[in-house]
Amino acid sequence: MAAAARIAALVLGLAACSGAAAASFHLFPVQEIEGVSAEGRAARPLVDARVLDRLFGGEPGKQAQRAMVDHFVAQLGQAYPGSLIHPKQVYDTNIGSGYKFINDDNGQCRQAPSFNVADTYAVVIGVTRASLYEVVKDDNIEVLIPVTLSLQFVKPNLAKVVYTMSETAYSPFRFSKAEYASGAADAVIRAQLMKNVTAQVGSLVAAARAAFNPKDVVVKLVGKDGKYFVADQGVEAGFVKGEQVEARDSAGNAYIFDVLYADSGYAVVKPVAGSVSVGDSLKFVFETAADDSRKPRLMPVVNAGPGNEWASAVSDMFARDIGFNASFQLSPVDVHFTQTKQLVTRSANCVTWQKYPSMTQASGERKDPPDFFLRFTPVLTPLATLSGAGGTKTSERFHTLVTAQVIDQFGKVIYSEAGDNDYAIDKVNGAGLGFAEAKEVSLKNATGKLAQNFIAKVRFAPKDYKVVKVDQQRIWVEGLAGMPTSGKLSFTVLHPLDAMVRGKPALLELETGAGAADLLAEGELLGLPYSATNPSLPAPRRGDLVRLYAQAVPGVARIVDCDEGPFIGQNNLVDAPYLAPLVRHALYQSKKFASHIGDPAFYATTNQLLGLGLFDLQVERPEIEVCSQPGYVIREDAAACESADNCKATVTMGLVTRLKKGSEVYKSISAGLKTEYSGFPSANKSSYYGYKQLGNGLSMQSDLINKLNQN
Repeated sequence: MAAAARIAALVLGLAACSGAAAASFHLFPVQEIEGVSAEGRAARPLVDARVLDRLFGGEPGKQAQRAMVDHFVAQLGQAYPGSLIHPKQVYDTNIGSGYKFINDDNGQCRQAPSFNVADTYAVVIGVTRASLYEVVKDDNIEVLIPVTLSLQFVKPNLAKVVYTMSETAYSPFRFSKAEYASGAADAVIRAQLMKNVTAQVGSLVAAARAAFNPKDVVVKLVGKDGKYFVADQGVEAGFVKGEQVEARDSAGNAYIFDVLYADSGYAVVKPVAGSVSVGDSLKFVFETAADDSRKPRLMPVVNAGPGNEWASAVSDMFARDIGFNASFQLSPVDVHFTQTKQLVTRSANCVTWQKYPSMTQASGERKDPPDFFLRFTPVLTPLATLSGAGGTKTSERFHTLVTAQVIDQFGKVIYSEAGDNDYAIDKVNGAGLGFAEAKEVSLKNATGKLAQNFIAKVRFAPKDYKVVKVDQQRIWVEGLAGMPTSGKLSFTVLHPLDAMVRGKPALLELETGAGAADLLAEGELLGLPYSATNPSLPAPRRGDLVRLYAQAVPGVARIVDCDEGPFIGQNNLVDAPYLAPLVRHALYQSKKFASHIGDPAFYATTNQLLGLGLFDLQVERPEIEVCSQPGYVIREDAAACESADNCKATVTMGLVTRLKKGSEVYKSISAGLKTEYSGFPSANKSSYYGYKQLGNGLSMQSDLINKLNQN
């Protein structure tokens, strides 16, 4: 009933709209900053309350918040002249005629002009991350405050985010400890933060103006197979699998479609409101460019709890760097969308939101979970300080590493890539960039390199296999003989429709889940266990296609990460936990092993995100007998110093993977490197060794991978 009521409300809302000009739309800015309220703060562990108190606390803070909202509204008005309306001007239907922006928070409902909610977009500005870093230097204190703002455009009648972008600004300060502790610096901090976030708002709106420009696209329905229609345009027009889209005919009649599949040159849609026929030409509204929905979808898995701030930052940076250039598309879960919807409905309170259940409650269950998951692990070395002649110049050096894994629905690592950045903070008489700010910059550089490596090396090349037969447990395909049957495969099933596009059958993706049975070989055929999860779609049958993005390799050994810390060798000099991800990265790239994620926190976070996204999938840690434990040792073979600031040493580092059955280690695979160092101070030689060894570990990757492949 809820779905039927929602669809009926959408149709009534659309039908009441006048035959507007091409891409006619209105924007209503939500005049409240998301994440600032007590409820918003409680749901955002990455937002430090001390930052919000400095920015928006007390009466000066209220004035600052109002000024920020006013600036936001003004920027939107300049970017979209003739489109801006007040939330009080949003109603169930159009009232009056013409356009006028009535910017009055105390305005009455149903004033003229008011605009149909179906023709509007809510625009929300919010704080998604704010941190406060303090470093004491003698009698002074260095403060760094990074603030991340996000901008969202929401189609409220469909409860859908159609555009989102975020940006981070870094505000560094230096005060005397007394000035900072007394609160005398708060006004300076607030003024600078306001200056920076004001610039951020302008930058985000400018970026939105370039990317968000709803356009009308005339699309023709050129084929039909049962209840499925084929449109003559696809991803290039803006169709995205899994989304719901609106359309009108030349008479102004309204239609709503579910997009079931989108390819280059066509899309398969199913009408859920309105009656259509082959040959109809309809005007669809698309807000932004669409990524190719044939690409596999990767869901970033980031634990938003304390201690994981860097992984969250990496995820945001990575998404911006990737864009549309990769062979995959990112499909993040917006964990705060329920709050966003509450903010929108509270703001536009003239609308009868009960007509739109998807805006007032979490409803439905999605049968299209992401194809893969994406995990980030950022680490950095100790800070090593080198002094120049006379001691007036210093160079503080550290090395940042970011690794990322693509993981399938069964916990298997499909790809692993890395990006690094060797960073130096050069100072004169102690003046220079603070370590906290330098960490942010280095992390951004390493993440940019990681994104470049992903675009260049992570190539999902889908391959299709013909379905020969289907029984109640398995789909049997040819062409996969010899595949190991001890694991599981992630796959999709495509059903050729009777409707043709450019001489070939249009394809419909069947939403099949993984079955409980095992893979089974039968002569030249391989049986893939499946479960039909969406009864509204056809069941798999002979003649369908199975699409694999990453297939198993014969002869590989299945292993899982041990659920324990790294092994540390005897006489180790430096605590270097950042080397463990590097060893795992080598193992994940080995062609001899099929590695699976073992960290229970990964599965807990993944399932939490899947639940928040209303997906019907849950992932489980695989039961595999053999686990892998990374390890390292850093030993000083010889050392001598000519002076306190000029030492030399010979250091040996070993990296190891230990394969275990229970508590027994039955095989160790290692690589080693001996290095000569000179010109470092004796006081912090451990930090210096630790800083240098990450670079050495990167240079040892090929050797370690080769040894893993040979054992």
